[in-house]
Amino acid sequence: MEIYVDIGNTHTVFGIFESNPNQNLREDIEKNLIELRFSTRNIETPEDIYSRLFPFVGDKIKNGRIELNTFVVSSVVPQINFVIERFVEKYVNCQGVYWVEARNDLGIDWQTDEYKQMGADRVADILGATYLFNDNFVIIDFGTAITVDVIVNRKYLGGSISPGFMLLVKSLFQETAKLPMVEIKPTFKIVENTTIGQIQLGTVDVISRGINSILLDLKKLYPNLKIILTGGFSSIAKDIIECDEVIPKLQFIGMNYYHKLVG
Repeated sequence: MEIYVDIGNTHTVFGIFESNPNQNLREDIEKNLIELRFSTRNIETPEDIYSRLFPFVGDKIKNGRIELNTFVVSSVVPQINFVIERFVEKYVNCQGVYWVEARNDLGIDWQTDEYKQMGADRVADILGATYLFNDNFVIIDFGTAITVDVIVNRKYLGGSISPGFMLLVKSLFQETAKLPMVEIKPTFKIVENTTIGQIQLGTVDVISRGINSILLDLKKLYPNLKIILTGGFSSIAKDIIECDEVIPKLQFIGMNYYHKLVG
């Protein structure tokens, strides 16, 4: 059994995975990885984690400790890392514990002096896409933030960071007197005549169309780019953004590949 931990700003997801050697990795993870979603702000003690995992790993527990092959963590919330470390120390017997980070031995030429500051979630996404498609792709991750990352000839050219759909909707709700919270969904319109529709148009359609415009420009420069969507809101964005693949569990594929590379 392997456990992958994706610690995000809003949610932390534990992926519990027992591999089926008869399936390719993508199919294996999509079918056999169990996701347990926590609110990141509610992870305060190792016991919080242990109690939630127990029903799913009970058959792997010996003398109060979970027997694992691999434990891989992708974290963008440093203050949670200590809790994860204490959880591993107290409750896990494991052949290897790995923290995802940008490194020079991952087969990617990081074309930036700041690659060490790159979010582990983006590194995992890039490695997942590298494993699946080898080269020449753009990843758009729709999470708390929307990140864009471009890889050409195994070089990380750069990308962008913008507020995610939910952040935009929440900010309008919290920072104005009358605007309501709305459902995150596209309108597929150019203009809207209701307040709710206008918020949805401005926070989902306009952002997605802006990304589409950037992608069109990128494909003029690099015609063979594969467009990959991932993250919690990718299932919504795919209805507007022209893409080749939607892979919600891309990050877990990347964490698995990270372990193969550095383990």
